[in-house]
Amino acid sequence: MVKKKLKLTIKQSIIFSLVVMMVASIFVYYFSTDSHVKVLSCKNNYYLSDSEVYDLANVSTKTRIYLMPSIILEKRVEKMSFVQSCDVSKKNRKLTFNVQEKLIVGYYVKDNKNYALCQDGSSIEIDEQYLNTIVHFPLLSNFNAKQRKQLCEQFQKHRKVLTRELIEKFAEILPYKTSYDKNMFKITMQDGNIVYTNLKSIKMLSKYQSVLTKLKGQSVCLVLDSTHSTIEKVNCDDLNSKQKVEEKQEEKTEKAEKPEATDEKTSENTETQEEQQPTEDESENQAEWVYDDNTGVYYHEAIGMYYDPNTGEYYDGNGTYYYWDEESQSFVEAY
Repeated sequence: MVKKKLKLTIKQSIIFSLVVMMVASIFVYYFSTDSHVKVLSCKNNYYLSDSEVYDLANVSTKTRIYLMPSIILEKRVEKMSFVQSCDVSKKNRKLTFNVQEKLIVGYYVKDNKNYALCQDGSSIEIDEQYLNTIVHFPLLSNFNAKQRKQLCEQFQKHRKVLTRELIEKFAEILPYKTSYDKNMFKITMQDGNIVYTNLKSIKMLSKYQSVLTKLKGQSVCLVLDSTHSTIEKVNCDDLNSKQKVEEKQEEKTEKAEKPEATDEKTSENTETQEEQQPTEDESENQAEWVYDDNTGVYYHEAIGMYYDPNTGEYYDGNGTYYYWDEESQSFVEAY
């Protein structure tokens, strides 16, 4: 049997040579350092460090830059729950990650687990390896689900001024109640100062930095009022004392406003109000106490004092309460 020699035309020879050269070039390139990433770069990441982004993408300076599709790297980074999106670009052996992260308002603890509250209202469980990120946002203490939702709505509405840089200045946010507004927040700042605000005024937090130069001393509190566009500096101790007084007054008001159980008791109380007046020991001049049918209280014009027979309390027109001190035979401020 005679073996036939394989004969190639000139065209086939040229094509074969090119294929061999291409395969050889790829082989050489693959095992050379020229195929490796020379520079790694990361942009716009705030919560995640550069190294954490590279770890998520599983890249290093040994990664062969043009043999790894960008879309695969992007998907790897986007699996991290803090990341909104990721765009990867390649140029001159430089691999760049453009990361857009979700804005986190704060974090809270539930069932011994830490959750990040995002601007869009969603909550993300913080894995143990990322617990170091909580230095960038405040602790949300004693918030219920409704309050967290209301807080997020304000941060969405005023996203241009309530930025990450501002949020990082907050150490803790607490719900706070006063007699005039039950939906306020107490914000403890990283510098130790305290800001009191409500939902409508929370946008004014953007002005905090501009008023820092005017703050002097320790234990300084700011009260934000968007209605009058003011930021009032007050002493924290005075504010706390005022709050205690308001709570006591609120309790007394609630007790006084409770309806009687039956019409008979209401009738009896009305008769008692008409007949009851302060004793001589409690007033300098019994005859000058005048009963007001509309309000159900007595008024002493000479001393400018009111007397409520239901509670047995004396108070002036400014809301300050007093009691009659037998020993000094005078009115003493109650609180």
